[in-house]
Amino acid sequence: MILAGLILTALLGWLLLPRRLGASPVEGLALGFALVAFGVSVEMFLLGALGFLPPAWLALAPWGLAAAWKLKSERPAFDLHFHPAQLTALLGAAAALAVWAPYERAMPLTSQSWDAWAIWLFKAKAFYLDGGLGGYLSRSAEFVGQPGYPLLTPLYAAFLYDLAGAAADQSAKLLSPCFFLALLGGFHYVARRLANPLTAGLTSAMLALAAAPQRVAFELAGYADTTLSAYFVAAAGFLALWLRDGGRMHLVAASLAATAGAWTKNEGQLFLLAFGAIAALGLLRKKSAWPEWAIVVAPAAVLLGAWSAVRASYGVEAAGFSLLVDFQGDLFATALRSMLRKAFNVSSFQLSYPLLLGGMVVVAGLRAPLWAWTAPALALWQFAGALLAYATGRNEIQWWLETSADRLLVQTAPLALLTAAAAWGIWFESQPAMAAAPTAAPAERTAANQPDKRKRRKR
Repeated sequence: MILAGLILTALLGWLLLPRRLGASPVEGLALGFALVAFGVSVEMFLLGALGFLPPAWLALAPWGLAAAWKLKSERPAFDLHFHPAQLTALLGAAAALAVWAPYERAMPLTSQSWDAWAIWLFKAKAFYLDGGLGGYLSRSAEFVGQPGYPLLTPLYAAFLYDLAGAAADQSAKLLSPCFFLALLGGFHYVARRLANPLTAGLTSAMLALAAAPQRVAFELAGYADTTLSAYFVAAAGFLALWLRDGGRMHLVAASLAATAGAWTKNEGQLFLLAFGAIAALGLLRKKSAWPEWAIVVAPAAVLLGAWSAVRASYGVEAAGFSLLVDFQGDLFATALRSMLRKAFNVSSFQLSYPLLLGGMVVVAGLRAPLWAWTAPALALWQFAGALLAYATGRNEIQWWLETSADRLLVQTAPLALLTAAAAWGIWFESQPAMAAAPTAAPAERTAANQPDKRKRRKR
């Protein structure tokens, strides 16, 4: 039943996506899974805050009805044409699954993953068994599970438990590999739109085959870092598409993804600040009207405001700490050395972070517009935030780095590769002979891409 719930999440999400996005079936299932998982968690939170945690079938009902209504007027695209490089991405994803799926029923409980259970899945079990949020939140002082953390992962896992009819922890851990696949599909979509199918296929394969993202998604299943990275890359990619091509649809998708990231982990709330600043700069430059400002501000303000109010009503403090308080320079230097060593470890992250630097050099050299700086700016912002957190001395620095640095880098590795993909796309278009050559079959030039290219030629 949990597997059926995961499949339904992806399928309903794909059916709900606007066809003009031009997403392939694989990309659509990936983006759709991220959309409906976020939507179901919000639905369960809002109803749970009112004292009623809906059963799984009722939580899915609005999404099923909306998908059925949409099918009457617009059917999803079934175009299966692909560039040979895109096959590389599929093979990379298949290789990751082949290696990890047999691993002790795909993700065992280990001492390294204890936080995943204490912080994320324990909440899910409590919400499911209590049939509401109040039981856990009212007794949060008795637990060590960071009750002030956002609730996307616990609430969606509680939805899966209800489908299974039991707190099936071993099966619920499949949520993490599913978000890994959603990350790959969403990354491929935005990389293809920002660059071309060749670049998207190769960079997606690099992401799929990177050891650290695989380990976090499978061995440390239950953590929320893979989920967060999926929303980060969607938010950055759609924001870049909006800055480059316009289109309210892109801005809506970017805002929802950034809000979902903030609803996943505290690092997502830090990300939301930089996302909002870049979006505001774009809104000012485009002289946008109030609806566009509302699209950026309203989703996060409503959801996080509601969560803050619920926390306050139960006396639950927000998890986290001030990054610039108790700053210690020696700890900052130690963290910087360790983070750089880990980031440039090819066996863990492939060439993700060297390509981030290379992409930034290309973008600067070609004097690229603001949209090309979206992914690298957000990646560097998150990196700096992590260093400032380590510099507070909240925990013993070596233990803290060993248990969390890889996971923090996994959150931004897709942004590093997206920077390289966008830089390659800009460089490619700057070469007249190459830009004139076809990079994809006509069937791959989707309805979402063609109007955007006409707009760029006019400018």
